[in-house]
Amino acid sequence: MKFKHLYIPIIAVFTLAVLACNSKKKEIRENTVLVENRPNIIWLVAEDLSPRFAAYGDSLAHTPNIDQLASNGIVYENAFTVSGVCAPSRSSMITGMYPTSIGTQHMRQKSGVIDIPGFPKYNAVPPPEVKAFPEILRKNGYWTASYKKLDYQFGEPFTIWDEVSAYPSWRNRPEADKERPFFIYYTFEITHEINIWPDSTKNRFFDEFNIKRPNLAPDVRKRPAFDEENSVAPEAVVVPPFLPDTRTSRSHIARLYDNVSRMDVQIGEVLKDLEEDGLLENTIVMFMSDHGDCLPRSKRWIYDSGIKVPLIIHYPEKYLPKNREQPSRDKNLYSFVDLAPTVLELAGVEVPQWVQGKSMVTELAQNPRDYVYAARDRMDNRYDIRRAIRDKDYKYIKNFTPEVPYSQEITFLNQMPLMTEIKRMDKLGTLNRNQSYWLKRPKPSEELYNLNDDPFELNNLASSPSYSETLERMKIALEYWQNTYGDLKDVPEMEQAELMWPGGEQPKTKEGKLIFKNDSILLECETEGATIAYRTNDTERWLIYDEPLSREKIYKIEIKTVRYGYEESEPISYEVPSN
Repeated sequence: MKFKHLYIPIIAVFTLAVLACNSKKKEIRENTVLVENRPNIIWLVAEDLSPRFAAYGDSLAHTPNIDQLASNGIVYENAFTVSGVCAPSRSSMITGMYPTSIGTQHMRQKSGVIDIPGFPKYNAVPPPEVKAFPEILRKNGYWTASYKKLDYQFGEPFTIWDEVSAYPSWRNRPEADKERPFFIYYTFEITHEINIWPDSTKNRFFDEFNIKRPNLAPDVRKRPAFDEENSVAPEAVVVPPFLPDTRTSRSHIARLYDNVSRMDVQIGEVLKDLEEDGLLENTIVMFMSDHGDCLPRSKRWIYDSGIKVPLIIHYPEKYLPKNREQPSRDKNLYSFVDLAPTVLELAGVEVPQWVQGKSMVTELAQNPRDYVYAARDRMDNRYDIRRAIRDKDYKYIKNFTPEVPYSQEITFLNQMPLMTEIKRMDKLGTLNRNQSYWLKRPKPSEELYNLNDDPFELNNLASSPSYSETLERMKIALEYWQNTYGDLKDVPEMEQAELMWPGGEQPKTKEGKLIFKNDSILLECETEGATIAYRTNDTERWLIYDEPLSREKIYKIEIKTVRYGYEESEPISYEVPSN
């Protein structure tokens, strides 16, 4: 496997990210996919969900819409997130960068459902060249929209999306943008961890932490209807060996399946709208989850139960890559950093060289990955620094904080009745070895698992002489990844926060400047890495500045700027005199 040599010393990364000035144009990698009529692209993103679908051998949930996508598309059998939790994972999805490289690795960094005292509050400030791929799409003619849960760790730059709402839709495009291709990011919160809690637990949690119910998620208050005949009985589920086989475990897992069925109803509504509007033949549909299941020792962990996810892509025939067939199955390894360059390439947009992921359409089709990588850092109110590397047969985990137990006192996780029961059973000594070892301290400094023989990663082979060569190979590959892309594990978070937000204050993006040059208008910003947005003649849509504008027909221009992680500038309006 060929690695991209983008290593920058850790401190230099943040010096660049926080202190550098003056913008400069970056080189761009040559794009190999060009299309005359660019596709619409839709992401259907579940929360907290492992591959619990018929396409992956699990038919308990009733999911006719996802099943149809799979039966007519490409099912990716080995897709992995870079983290077992949502915000770091989403930052990689939207940028094509590893969170450990750009400072988005801690969960969460500025705000969350629960206020956590004693931890720094700051937005990550990625290196200046890093941009969210929907912003790049916008700059290249796309209309973009997202569900209101953004969660990227570097704030919510206004330049990324044309629309952010509870119900994003291509139907919401202004008349002037109706002919633009669109990219829409749907999030389905019904499968989120909190939605397997009983309502009584949710209500107590809301009250105890003074959380306004409407601010959490629509799906918490209103569950999509589905045929109750398809409800999964607790006795029908399979309990993984790392959880106790109790009524609570079974009821939680059964409710998870029912929420998957409810999500399928929502997905069906999106697909129906596409069909009604005659857009199915022009729209690439990608279904995935932000990380693994919403169960203990799944979400937040970097075992496969936390990072292995569904990924299904359906291509209209005219956009199907030349080296692909539908329906088909793909057994190669893919990482979530690969999603951003894949979408850009499918949209006929050049992929920036700084992107760490690789396009699934060309690069990975020709040279599949040998490894995927994952990390765990702070989870809410607890630190645990772990790194993982996986090939098709083995998983290696390096525990940099072995003194920290596998399972910590994480406030949000502890609200789950199943987690409460597991802790109670552990005190009583009624858990077996597989159910109790991940509650213990200390951890071993290294873990190695044979995934073919041990898919649940329960038998640590790191100390076995029979696997010494495999252990050494995986260790070298992990170190190479860290050195190639940079890893912020050695930078204490307080120091990271100070580098990004000196003195605990959010930097503010400097205001944009306007320069008249002959018949052109030039826009500049002294904050390196700032995106300059503008709109003319009292129009509503912010456009991304990329090249000089013609003065012709412009009598008024408004400018606003933002550097990711910074506060956006105040908008400034200019009257444009006739030339």
